[in-house]
Amino acid sequence: MAIWQCTECGYEKEARCKPRKCPQCEAKGTFSKSEDSSSANKSDKCDTGCEQ
Repeated sequence: MAIWQCTECGYEKEARCKPRKCPQCEAKGTFSKSEDSSSANKSDKCDTGCEQ
């Protein structure tokens, strides 16, 4: 799991895949990875089939 942060409003979400839309400010494509809690998988690839 990674911590994703919206660059527009600062909202943070823990998820495997990069969120497409911020639930707080509704901006699209503004998330960047701020922390990776999994040391085994440092890739931005998502194994659940979502788009990056």
